[in-house]
Amino acid sequence: MQNVTLTKKQQEAVDYEGQDLLIRGIAGSGKTIVLLNKANKILTKYVDEKVYLFTFNGALSAYAKELASIIGSDRLVVTTFHSWTMQMLRKIRVRFNIVKQTDKELALKRSIEKVREQITHRLVVEEKYLDFLDDEISWMKGKDLRQKEQYFGADRIGRGTKVFVDKKAREVIFSVFSEYQKELQLLNCVDFDDLAHLLHSKCANLNSFPTLDNVLVDEAQDLQELQLKLLKKCANKRMIIAADKGQKIYNTSFAWRDIGVNITGGRTKLLQDSFRSTKQIISLAHSLQKHDPLYKNNDEEYVHPILPERTGPIPLLVECEGYEDEEEYIVQAVKELLTSYPEWTIGILSRRKPSLSRFYKRLLTIGVPVEYVTKDQGSAIKQGVKLMTFHSAKGLEFDTALVIRLREKTVPSYDSNEDLDEETLAVERRLLYVAMTRAKSVLVMTYYQKRSRFVDEMDSSLYKYERVGGNNGDSTLFLEPTI
Repeated sequence: MQNVTLTKKQQEAVDYEGQDLLIRGIAGSGKTIVLLNKANKILTKYVDEKVYLFTFNGALSAYAKELASIIGSDRLVVTTFHSWTMQMLRKIRVRFNIVKQTDKELALKRSIEKVREQITHRLVVEEKYLDFLDDEISWMKGKDLRQKEQYFGADRIGRGTKVFVDKKAREVIFSVFSEYQKELQLLNCVDFDDLAHLLHSKCANLNSFPTLDNVLVDEAQDLQELQLKLLKKCANKRMIIAADKGQKIYNTSFAWRDIGVNITGGRTKLLQDSFRSTKQIISLAHSLQKHDPLYKNNDEEYVHPILPERTGPIPLLVECEGYEDEEEYIVQAVKELLTSYPEWTIGILSRRKPSLSRFYKRLLTIGVPVEYVTKDQGSAIKQGVKLMTFHSAKGLEFDTALVIRLREKTVPSYDSNEDLDEETLAVERRLLYVAMTRAKSVLVMTYYQKRSRFVDEMDSSLYKYERVGGNNGDSTLFLEPTI
């Protein structure tokens, strides 16, 4: 790719010629750029080969496609795992329908009701376990634990301790899983977590897996084990993975050896420098990340950051009197930023999507161009205001990140009577870390009511605090002359 100067470590990853490669890098270390440069090198050197770049969600795929357009080769395919899997299933004439979300929820509830008729157990009696059962079934499918013996023998490390799961609980869970699969069959549907198993089993029966030449995977820590195993079987020449378990925001659990990737003997490259964010932003984000079990337990998968040399404004934490004051503050901040830096991208990031709708309507009303960024709409690269959830912003970057609603029950997200275990908190904490590290130059965090416990984990000397609304008068923003 042109106009991109790589560091020595980035270039080492691009130049690596082995069959398997793991690129471990912190937020903003250029993992996506390295993968695209690696793709370009392969396409240039091996003119008969194709490269498939897989991303974990549609928004990141759209972003990568925009960057990949610089290469301009029809031998580079940028896609998500689900999109590719559905295409492959249709190619081998496998009929399937993806269940609608509302039907999926009803199917799970009916499954729980059927099990409850036979078994009296807290997991099917108490409604609060609905989300847990949904998540556990997704985890089971991600590891292809579809037989009772497989599930009973599986190690649940990384699944958290919030719900005590003994042998009896596993029996109940597997019964719900079995009933849920029957409900899907009655609907003549599968869910997204079934796709990897469906394609894997069909290809195994045909003794023929798709040949993809070169498989590159971005944000691989958030794909499921079976998905990565399938991609490994399809990788005819090379499999190159970029990942950062410090940004793992789903309860997946696997070791790289589980998917058949050899990362020993120089097959792992570390990228510890952040080229996206300023020293001030990375310092604050790192102070939060120090509470992650990966860091506290000195996990070998944790990548320690090297602080950037580029400096900028100190991140700002704004306490608002109420949600209307928060809304007003964000709107005024956007107007000031667009006036001072009209070429910038401004990301308004929220843990929950409904929180963004008010800002969309308000900004449009005052004539500010604003768009949701998804796989099908919007651009994270073009200047302007972008609305995204923490999840969908993964892998993207903005000149300014306005991280909103940092209050308890929203960040972390939980119900009033819900206890959170360490693993659940770790995932929620990483979501906030991801949101913070989307910012290239300016980071602003806002909240009202009781602020998130994660704010209290941050080093308060690394951010400015301000209070707005009520009797506090108007507030000026945070811009400094030297950004």
